[in-house]
Amino acid sequence: MSTQTLAQELDALERFGQLNAEIPLAVTDNLAPILRPYQVAALQRFLFYMESQQRQHPAHLLFHMATGSGKTVLMAALILDLYTRGYRDFLFFVDKTQIVEKTKANFVDRGASKYLFAEAIRIDGVPITVREVSNFGESDRAAINIRFTTLGTLHSEMNRPRENGVTIEDFQDRGQRGGVVLIADEAHHLNAETKRNPAQVELEELQSWEGTVNRIFRADKRNIMLDFTATQDFGHPAIAAKYIDKLLVDYSLRQFRADLYSKEIELRRADIPAQERMLQAIVLSQYRRKLAGEHRLFLKPVILFKSKIIAESAVAEERFSQLIENLDAPDLERLRDQYTGTDDIVGQALTYIIGTPGTPGLMLASDFAGELRLDFGPAKVRNVNRPEDLERLQIELNTLEDRDNEVRAIFAVDKLNEGWDVLNLFDIVRLYDTGTNKTTNQEAQLIGRGARYWPFVARDRPDDASDQRKYDGVEDAPLRVIETLHYHCSHNPTYFAQIKEALVNSGMMDEDTKKATIRVKDAFKETKLYKSGVLFANERRTNERSSIFSLKDYQVPELIRVSIGYTGRTTASDAFGTDTVTTASGTGIRTDKKRFADLGVAVLRHALDSNRFFRFGNLKHHFPRLKSVGEFMDDASFLAGITIELSGPSGLLDKLTQAEKLEVAQTALADVREAIERNSHSETGTRLFKPNGVRSAVKDATLTVGGPYRQRWADWPDNDGVDLRDADWFAHDDFYGTTAELELVRHFGRRIDELREAYGDVRLVRNEKAVKLYNFADGAGFEPDFLLFLEHDEKGEAVVVQLFIEPKGAHLAKGEEWKNDFLEAIEAQHELPEVYAKSHKLRGLPFFDESSLETSKRFRASALGYKAG
Repeated sequence: MSTQTLAQELDALERFGQLNAEIPLAVTDNLAPILRPYQVAALQRFLFYMESQQRQHPAHLLFHMATGSGKTVLMAALILDLYTRGYRDFLFFVDKTQIVEKTKANFVDRGASKYLFAEAIRIDGVPITVREVSNFGESDRAAINIRFTTLGTLHSEMNRPRENGVTIEDFQDRGQRGGVVLIADEAHHLNAETKRNPAQVELEELQSWEGTVNRIFRADKRNIMLDFTATQDFGHPAIAAKYIDKLLVDYSLRQFRADLYSKEIELRRADIPAQERMLQAIVLSQYRRKLAGEHRLFLKPVILFKSKIIAESAVAEERFSQLIENLDAPDLERLRDQYTGTDDIVGQALTYIIGTPGTPGLMLASDFAGELRLDFGPAKVRNVNRPEDLERLQIELNTLEDRDNEVRAIFAVDKLNEGWDVLNLFDIVRLYDTGTNKTTNQEAQLIGRGARYWPFVARDRPDDASDQRKYDGVEDAPLRVIETLHYHCSHNPTYFAQIKEALVNSGMMDEDTKKATIRVKDAFKETKLYKSGVLFANERRTNERSSIFSLKDYQVPELIRVSIGYTGRTTASDAFGTDTVTTASGTGIRTDKKRFADLGVAVLRHALDSNRFFRFGNLKHHFPRLKSVGEFMDDASFLAGITIELSGPSGLLDKLTQAEKLEVAQTALADVREAIERNSHSETGTRLFKPNGVRSAVKDATLTVGGPYRQRWADWPDNDGVDLRDADWFAHDDFYGTTAELELVRHFGRRIDELREAYGDVRLVRNEKAVKLYNFADGAGFEPDFLLFLEHDEKGEAVVVQLFIEPKGAHLAKGEEWKNDFLEAIEAQHELPEVYAKSHKLRGLPFFDESSLETSKRFRASALGYKAG
């Protein structure tokens, strides 16, 4: 038996590009959210598995994915794909009622703010509805039918049948109704039987739950069970053995954070009373709200006050109410003065809002106190510890980001540890000072839920993704505070060590991180390059598509092949329109060439109407000169210029039905759409590179360092003994970087004499937000890690060569080949303002990879071989 998990086996295939299947349009067209790269990768694994000969019957798979990574979005995508495979009945179950209600809104309530499907679902042109059912006897074979339930209710119904409930008969002998898809959320609750020997009470209750689910799953070999959890206990041998051939996706919290999809976490420990921690939290919360407003962002931050037991939570809520009711200016001024002269975030917040003596802030301290009394008054506080209240508050708790939801503070014990999807939780205040390793791990999981990123578009970084961190390493960026979750706890060294260890183990924190400042050397500031030199970067602009006149401009093939009448339909496109074809083997199979018009105007209109991509507004966006859908149908520059080569049984081709003609049209149009989308970009990078002063762009930088991300040059054992403080060719007085970046600095350190002999003046600059470039083709932006300036004499005139450099190991280069292609295109395609055209030259170098001999030689030859003559 293999010792590798299914996920590990698929990792190897992924590295060799074997899992790069296109996500079906039935999925992408019918989801409201845009899938993130790791969600696309998870779907590609599922698609590969479903077509694999290794697929089990019935099939059981586990998606082990980080809290906040969008498991529910993935569920919706899988439901759409499985619908195309003939599945109509879906059983969703989880252990808690509140998660059932939240998921129900996500899947069936089209008015919900977090509804996951498109407003109108269409698959192959046919409208599809999503229905909630009590049992599968109510199923509509043309719809997606979902039964939502808890594990407890499901077990009860299966063992004590009741009217309108599900029974084992719903899952047995289904005949033409096909299999059922079981979706188990928080699936780690399903393994009591697998773990064996739990406490007897737990065994009696939970073992039967797992047994019930297994009975349902095994009732039909066509069934599929999809487990989703962020916290599967693979350390337990029996759990590890159970899932070795079922673990399809393993996307850790550590990777989720490294991919920038989470907030960062800052632990605030202080030896102060609980009410003082409450005060600090509300100040920070309001500071976030004001900063966001200054940057034209609507943000209503939420605070969670966590107690150990329900009685203590009620007392804490009363004390909070008294704190808010009695809050006045002296309380805030005292807190500000306590942190004056420090870099503490609370002091920064109060200085910003109420100012300091002699320096006014945004408002008077008395006005700020009044604002806090209003924003955190009783009407905006919720206690969720009583089950009856929790059920009543479900809608409020799951819509905390909505503009009309005014809740600012929540008091809880453990009701929100699982299944709570909230993005605008920025402060968690621990109001007690005792605990065990078990409770500490639970608190770490709660922090993980709070670390979900609040998406926003920053005015100073408009091209950055809204749902990823933007200010890593930019410690002085004001908006870093809305990329940070603060966990407020007491100054208890034992507990602090425990919670930090739990967060490090989960991947939410680095073991050893600190802030470090790298400074531009005084010697570099005396150079001509710094004082009067310029560096160049291009800009991003909207693609006006002024050069788009026809489908050919998007590389849509003139010949599209469509096969019909087989068990599995296939399509292939010939970009050259050649008449040389290979016909399908088999008796009676032939090919026939048709135009879209041959299928009939009504059929073509229906095919276009059934695909929202071909609605006139979208077509006009891609083809600005297009006058009408009729022109798109009839003009030789568009659909009338395409030939459809149709292959299939001879008898079928001679008398296509209207439905078959529609299938041909929709299949061919899918190829047209795919080509347009592949080659269409809403933005482009300009060819013109504009100058900016080196003095204004190259600055001191404060970094977060340590952990696996940035090593210090001085501490790196392979630094050849070079002290960067004395290296006049390096602009900053220190350097922190990845191994690949450190190797690049060493590369130049070893060859500095060679470079100086070729060029004279050589300066290597770490790019700390100084320059951002935009890909010519699609406007995608990135910041090359280094800038190299080489000055030499060329035909009696001084010429400055500016090179853009990106170290990239082979394991990271995959998927980022566009960056390498763009860098190598800069030399031939860039333009400079006329005044700089003779005195400056630009070039991007191929990726630097010291571990690859071929890449290293190519990089060195490219860098040293630039000088003409």
